[in-house]
Amino acid sequence: MECSMTKVEIELFMREFADDYESKEMLRLLGRHPYCRFNLQALADSLGMKPKDLGRTINRLQEKGLVRTFESKDKALYALTENEAWRDLITKTAALDYRQMANLESVP
Repeated sequence: MECSMTKVEIELFMREFADDYESKEMLRLLGRHPYCRFNLQALADSLGMKPKDLGRTINRLQEKGLVRTFESKDKALYALTENEAWRDLITKTAALDYRQMANLESVP
């Protein structure tokens, strides 16, 4: 899939907001499902990670305004930001396949 974003825009975004593996993978998952809400266990299962290891990542992405939380009596749900500019950028980045991402990340 082609993306209208430039390589530089994607690189800057990834460096600024998804500078670690967990953040990158969580944003790619949420970007592929921009209107879904996930509980912690669903995120962990989808990402192949332990729920306790996702806490820092969720907090980091919330602080950056990229992930929002919906609290209920018994559990929290997590979703992509409502900010349309960020949402658009994240969904476009998520549409890139791993080969395209690897090519971007290997460019100096």
